[in-house]
Amino acid sequence: MSRAENSQFNVRSSFARTRAHELAKQTGMTATEVVEDALRSYVPPGAPAKVGRLVQRGGILVRRTGGAAVSLEEANAALDAVREGEG
Repeated sequence: MSRAENSQFNVRSSFARTRAHELAKQTGMTATEVVEDALRSYVPPGAPAKVGRLVQRGGILVRRTGGAAVSLEEANAALDAVREGEG
């Protein structure tokens, strides 16, 4: 897209505006160039690849339900053991 079109894009986020200007100062670019560069590099997250028998629940992959149930206490005990180097 050409910048010669005299388009205007208003950013209402004070964080985005401030951060774009900070990056512009650091890089010697204009704020518009910083935003354009960021938008060119952005790749939206896609559907997760199937990984064996794992399925997505929210933002993480988990094992499908089925088999023996694990209680919260058992899960927490296993996590604590791994964190403490016992697992």
